[in-house]
Amino acid sequence: MNSTPSSSTAYVLGHSDPEMERLDHQARFISDLTEDVLRRAGLAPGMRVLDLGCGAGDVSFLAAALVGTNGSVLGIDRSPEIIDKARRRAEHAHLNHVRFEAGSVTDVDIVGEVDAVIGRLILLHLPDPAATLRRLAAQAGSGTLFVFHEMDMSTARSLPEAPLCAQGTRWIIETFRRAGVDTEMGAKLFKTFRQAGLPDPQMLLSARFEGGPDAFTYRYLAEVLRTLLPLAERFGIVEAKAVDIDTFAERLRDQVVALEGVVQPPAFIGAWARLP
Repeated sequence: MNSTPSSSTAYVLGHSDPEMERLDHQARFISDLTEDVLRRAGLAPGMRVLDLGCGAGDVSFLAAALVGTNGSVLGIDRSPEIIDKARRRAEHAHLNHVRFEAGSVTDVDIVGEVDAVIGRLILLHLPDPAATLRRLAAQAGSGTLFVFHEMDMSTARSLPEAPLCAQGTRWIIETFRRAGVDTEMGAKLFKTFRQAGLPDPQMLLSARFEGGPDAFTYRYLAEVLRTLLPLAERFGIVEAKAVDIDTFAERLRDQVVALEGVVQPPAFIGAWARLP
């Protein structure tokens, strides 16, 4: 349930090929939710954008479409391997106004003029997200937009409650929590902006609700759990044999369909504010 972060701390889900594939699936699943936040925040043609924790570039590419070729996007991520992938994607798409550099979000400096600082699923991984935003706000010019899109894992549910959904969600949240990830970062964006000295942000909550036999959400939750499973075992949260991850998505689908229910994966919360 997260994008590849760029921080001084390790990305708890790692950078395996299955995890990169999972991130690709997730990016497509929530792409329009993030685009809506960026549009509402005011990203517009000609703007220069800094994307923190860009991963393979999904949010950078959304921003690039909004700012157009007269604008520019610079994506920053701590993983050189992920940056190489983002560069290849940009080259393949002929996006000459998008660049990627390897670096730490907690240490990056704003060089030149920037009109917007953005990020998705990055602040939840930072040890002190307010301090990072405060430092960048001190370097940014008047009128710079700060736009972030984070999740609140506590909102995940099924209705009527499917036991496997509730259990799997508990395993996921507890594993993230013990790994030092802020599982409710989305709901903390208002306070984080204030602590960073930014103006009170406008905020928007959005979430998927899916049901029926063909919903992607069953696979979405199973993929997150599969990647987290080694950590969950290490923390003593659950043993792999109890999860039976290879059949998890199918069993979850069967429970939800039998209940004629829906699943809501974690909701995403966008927050944006402009420096005076």
